[in-house]
Amino acid sequence: GRRQRRRTKDVVQPLKLTLEQLYNGVTKKMAINREVLDKEFGVRSCDNCDGRGVRVQIVRMGPMIQQMQSPCDRCSGQGKAFRTKKEREILEVHVQKGSPDSHKVTFRDKADEHPDADPGDVHFVVKEQPHAVFKRKGADLFVEKTISLVEALCGFEIELTHLDGRKLLIQTAPGEIIRPTKGYDPMADDVKEAEWEVFEDCDCPGMESVAKAEIADAEKCKEAATTQLKRKGVNVSCFVVKNGETEFKSGTRAEALKAKKTKKGATLYVIPDPAASSALRMTKAVKGEGMPTLKNPFVHGNLFLLLTIEFPDKLSDAAQAALKKELPAPLNPSVSGDDHEIHQIVDMDPVVSEQENKINMGSGNEAYDEDDEDGPRGPGGQRVQCAQQ
Repeated sequence: GRRQRRRTKDVVQPLKLTLEQLYNGVTKKMAINREVLDKEFGVRSCDNCDGRGVRVQIVRMGPMIQQMQSPCDRCSGQGKAFRTKKEREILEVHVQKGSPDSHKVTFRDKADEHPDADPGDVHFVVKEQPHAVFKRKGADLFVEKTISLVEALCGFEIELTHLDGRKLLIQTAPGEIIRPTKGYDPMADDVKEAEWEVFEDCDCPGMESVAKAEIADAEKCKEAATTQLKRKGVNVSCFVVKNGETEFKSGTRAEALKAKKTKKGATLYVIPDPAASSALRMTKAVKGEGMPTLKNPFVHGNLFLLLTIEFPDKLSDAAQAALKKELPAPLNPSVSGDDHEIHQIVDMDPVVSEQENKINMGSGNEAYDEDDEDGPRGPGGQRVQCAQQ
């Protein structure tokens, strides 16, 4: 085919933007400096090498005459003479609302010029700057707030200035109680997926078989069910491993659990319950107050509140009595009797506790020498065999 004409090197330039600018959209004027051809001088054939790009020199070595060929030093072996000049140009870089970090805005053919190549492109790459209040993940925004125990139990109001200057008053619903989160970090890059349920010595013979594989590796089967088969439009609800083979079955999770039967030597794997992991991830949010989406700026993500509940250091006896009247009964009722050892809890650091006890836990630092059980040892730790009479 026809040989593609080469291009000069692309230029990549970072574009630092605040979260406010990415929320509202912005146009920045950016200066670029590039080499352009001097049109007045033009592109000519090199006089030094007659346009060949090489020079031939005749070298006499005694009675012998030798021709030596070398690249033309004036045109760098290109056979053309041209001049370039520096040009400064101001480009208007329009960044759309909701543009993500690392988003590229490209200006075609704005890199350096060369007579034997097409100009490359200039890329401005968005570099989102950290924000003092908001954190961003995709189209969603996250705000960390601390509330008191009273606010968690009785409701709260939070005033928040949004990225476009609007003042939001965020309220809890009447009677709503805020509970502490259960260890889920929404800002983590890798969200742990729910585990498949495993049932030993079980099968589901009533489910429709959609694929078979001569493998028994459960992890590879899970990957095949969620990627390869899913791309082909096959929804796998479970698979059964038996006799070194795997049978994939379609249907719903509920149908798979209902069809479960005892089968010696078979292992049934059922897809995770999406509601189980979703319940742990539930976070208080303001719907539709996240970032605009790039393809449709009228559609917004959500604004999540990462709430930390601040507990009081102490409560008076009167306050405790009043709370006991209003709150549900304790889950661990008081125990009376003289046959119990009474202990009060204190604050301790588990890491410090582990380090303090390491000396008594190491296999080489036993508190008691148990060598006697293995018999006497000689120099260097060698076991001594006792001669029998």
